[in-house]
Amino acid sequence: MPLVVEFAAQDPARLARWWAEVLGWTVVDETGVRPDGPGVPLRFLLADRAKTGQNDVHLDLRSESHDEQTRVVERLFNHGARFADIGQSTEVPWVVMADVEGNELCALEPRKAYACTGPLAAVVVGTTDPREQARAWAEELDYDIVTEQPEFAALRPPSGEGPHLEFLHDENPRPGMLRILPG
Repeated sequence: MPLVVEFAAQDPARLARWWAEVLGWTVVDETGVRPDGPGVPLRFLLADRAKTGQNDVHLDLRSESHDEQTRVVERLFNHGARFADIGQSTEVPWVVMADVEGNELCALEPRKAYACTGPLAAVVVGTTDPREQARAWAEELDYDIVTEQPEFAALRPPSGEGPHLEFLHDENPRPGMLRILPG
């Protein structure tokens, strides 16, 4: 069963177009985006409230080199993304940004683990129990568990292609404007 990432948005059609442009994917019926290669569908619904605070789900974008990471950040910035501070150390090798509606995302440095993911390296979820969530989602999606630690757990599709689904320990996850669903 595939994974779907759903965004609650003030302007779903605009946010769908934005993500399609930055990922190089295709807009479907103005409120959906589908990958043209490895990836997961993105769905955009009208929000019933404005975004407040940090989301407990975010997307990590892949790069194959440090030069490409710089180009990804420039592309995001030129499309309206802004740099974001979510309490990260100034020494992290990734760049934290927010899309045009303030949803957090990361432009990652090159990592071999994401070689076959397409432009979307991972869907990351904050949770109080990463191992429990990883096990439940692995069963639901028929994904492989590739890392399972108390603070971090990661899944990948059995084909090895497409983004990883990762769970990070967070004592206070906040339901935000993104969520994951089985497709």
